[in-house]
Amino acid sequence: MKKNLLLLLGVAVMFFSCQNESTEAEEQQQTAFEAEIAAEADILTSEIEVAGIDEGDDALQMNAESEILVKRPSKNSGLTFSTASKSQSTQCEADIEGLVASLPESVTLTTTSKRGPDAYFTLDIVDGYLAGNEQLAWCADIDLNLEVEGPLDFDVYSSYGDNIPETVFAQPENLDLVNWILNQDYVGKQSPNESGVYTFGHVQWAIWELLNSYNCNICENLTNPTGTWRYDSTNLKKAQEILQAALENGEGYTPGCGEKIGVVLVPDGKQPLIIMKEVPSKEQECDDCEGDVDQLTMEFDWHRAKRVRIYQKKENTCWGAKVFDKVLQPGEEFSIEGVNHDGSFGKYVYIYIDNCYYTKIKTNCYLNIGPGYEKGVFNVISGTSTHGGELCEYIKPEQRCYRHWSCYYYYKSCRYKKH
Repeated sequence: MKKNLLLLLGVAVMFFSCQNESTEAEEQQQTAFEAEIAAEADILTSEIEVAGIDEGDDALQMNAESEILVKRPSKNSGLTFSTASKSQSTQCEADIEGLVASLPESVTLTTTSKRGPDAYFTLDIVDGYLAGNEQLAWCADIDLNLEVEGPLDFDVYSSYGDNIPETVFAQPENLDLVNWILNQDYVGKQSPNESGVYTFGHVQWAIWELLNSYNCNICENLTNPTGTWRYDSTNLKKAQEILQAALENGEGYTPGCGEKIGVVLVPDGKQPLIIMKEVPSKEQECDDCEGDVDQLTMEFDWHRAKRVRIYQKKENTCWGAKVFDKVLQPGEEFSIEGVNHDGSFGKYVYIYIDNCYYTKIKTNCYLNIGPGYEKGVFNVISGTSTHGGELCEYIKPEQRCYRHWSCYYYYKSCRYKKH
């Protein structure tokens, strides 16, 4: 009997213990849920208290057209920018000098394949600025030989430099034409004269023709398997098409941003090579915000996806024009552009989250907003202004409180004023 009573007592203790644990878990879950709801409410109220939407002349009004997403017109459809400095700052400027300055004096490489399919060679460079595997390379000298071998040491030169040894090329003045050819991506394209598809051999033949004093006759190395070049009468025709196009279009060619520049690799006693390196853009110098902001890239700094709509005033009216509407993911970056005649946003952009007004950001350059500027859950990553170009980093002003005497005519009217 005692054993049965003890057993029942143990079961009861375990039951109430489990009940307590279940209740505590539910309370913790409820607390977490309430915290989440409070955070959701905070995102929609913290900024409204500081900057309400209805502020007299700054009030934004909506009409039927306000919910139509407006895109900035292209330049050829009437959008004008007021200063030359703006256009210069937004256009990419190729940094060939910076690329050349970054080239090493020499590299160690291994050729990994020869004769196609995409180039005459592929090679690996392990270290440094030119490092990369399976890089495409072209033969620059028809006389010397190079097989799949390595590692070998090569001296490095820019194809636009004036320090290439005179013995490397018979016709170095044609390197601009070679650069033009290698930026056309001929391999795999159809000939416009219906003579077939261009291969690595047609490109290599044109390079040899431009850089050497003579070219191959049998050209057995321009096909894979070797020795079949002469069996196809269109091979020479397609190679000459590439050569003629370079002569007509490549004189004085200089690669721009995102295009590629030839880098000359010269070994001791073996064939020199040409590889390609993408040309970077020059880093743009920033300016203080001048005129009006016309472009912003921002980060949505919130832990949950939300629909975000952004409006500006249409020209000098009070009517809203929608410039952005998307469900943003946590940490997602996005860009907006002004749609006024000068590309600007005007005085403010107005931000809505879900169906609620959230905040507005001043975009008339009254503040030097730029990278680092924060407004609620929106962080500015970059931007431009109509007169100043790329925006400089935002410097948060120090919060100071000054008190001084202000007197009006008589000593008795002196009092402290706070600023």
